[in-house]
Formats: sequence, structure tokens, C-alpha cells
Amino acid sequence: MTDNHQTIKPVGKYSEDIDWDVIYRTFHNPKDIAERIAFELTDHQAPVIFCGFPETAAYLATASELQFVDESAVVTKRTKERYPDIHTVTLGDISTILKDTPSKNVVISCRLSAFWQTEQDFDELASAILAHPRDQVLIDFFDREAVFEGMHIYYHAEAPEVDADEKNTKEEEGKQQSGDWDFKQFNDSQSTNPSFQIANIDVSYFIENANNRKNDINFSYETHRAFFTKMAILNWCTKTFPNYETTLATGLLEGDPSFLVNLKKP
Repeated sequence: MTDNHQTIKPVGKYSEDIDWDVIYRTFHNPKDIAERIAFELTDHQAPVIFCGFPETAAYLATASELQFVDESAVVTKRTKERYPDIHTVTLGDISTILKDTPSKNVVISCRLSAFWQTEQDFDELASAILAHPRDQVLIDFFDREAVFEGMHIYYHAEAPEVDADEKNTKEEEGKQQSGDWDFKQFNDSQSTNPSFQIANIDVSYFIENANNRKNDINFSYETHRAFFTKMAILNWCTKTFPNYETTLATGLLEGDPSFLVNLKKP
């Protein structure tokens, strides 16, 4: 392992100095996530407004008209450059954009909900969803019942596959890729609806660049994420969206401590 480790301080949701597409692609399969979302959507070819991994959005955009939304100017710029199949890329907050966007399908994925840490966040989300008729809304949440203080979640990945006509070198085969989420502490929210707990997490990632070790990705940061019980979210959804059927399912990311909420018009 190289000694070029950085301790970063995320600005907003994440540090814009990091190429998060590389992180997402290394430890989660964007195509698998897209296929799962398409499976959950009753009409996966209908237009959709989407938050989540940009590469996942690109896979979905091959089958439907997709609007990608992110608050980061860097992320939206990279998304426009890298994924031309995405029909519309919008800079802004998803709740704000939803208020003015009558999309029938809404997907807020990859645990963006972990950043909703006040009751006002949920009030704004509810108002935005209810601002227009929706056929279906998918949102995933971190699962409080799947984690505990002192727990580590370790991420490991194989080196990327290469085309058959490319040389698969020993260096590439042995490339190190790892991540660690270290759960330090949980704190209760203050009388919010839905209730949740804030997890203090030390996060670190290391992705070796076999061709140029100076380009290794090696960084860590401390972060705070909201974790929810299934019952708290189910109760909030059934009360807030009485005209929708609310169902829960396993999370979109394989092996992830999360669950999926599916709001569907009967």
C-alpha cells in the first residue's frame, strides 16, 4: 500500500475532489442496481426522475427517458461528459426539483436518504412527491436494525475485467481494492417523524492503480448518516401517502445494510 493517504473533509454530501464513480463502480455493480430498479418499476420504460449513482442512471437511460439530479456541480458536470445516454442532467436538490417536475416515476436510490436528518427534510420530500400525481416512488434507506456500535463493514472487490484481446497482467490480477466503514456511535434524533438515529462512521477506501501507484485512491473521512427502522419508515409512509400502497423489500445494493420502500398507486 502506498503512503499517499489523504484525510478529507467532505463538503456537503461528499468531497468533490474524489472521483466517486470509481468508488461506486469498484464496490457496487451499477448495472446490477439498474436491473434491480427496472425490476421493481411496474413500467421501467416510462420516464423517470433519478437520484443515485450516475453509472446506474446511464444503464436505466438506455430503456427510458431519464432525468438525473444531483446537488454537486462536479458530479453533474462529470455525468454529462461521461454518460451521454442520460437525457437530462439537473443540478439541484431532489425535493426542490420534484416540486416542479411531474414525472410519474421517482427513484431516490443509493441511500441518499441518509442525508435527510431533520423533520423538515421529510416534510419537503412529502410535499414534493405529492405536488404531482405519481405512479411509483422508490426510495432506499439505511437499516438501523442491521448495524451496531463497533461494527465494521468491509468492502472488497476483484480487479476489473478486461476485454479478451487485452493482456491480463499479474499486476492487474493482484490489484488491491478495499473499503471499511467503522461504526463509532449512534445518537437519537430529537422527536422527529420519522424517528431515526445518526451514525458516526469512519470511512476509508483504498484502490490501487497497478499502472501508476501515484494515482492510487487512498483516503478516509468521518461522516454522519441517518439510519431508520423499517417500522418507523413504514408508519411514516402509510400516514403521509395514504393513497399509495407501501411495501418494503431488501436494499438495492447487494449485502448492504439497507432496505427499499416502494410507493405505488393502486
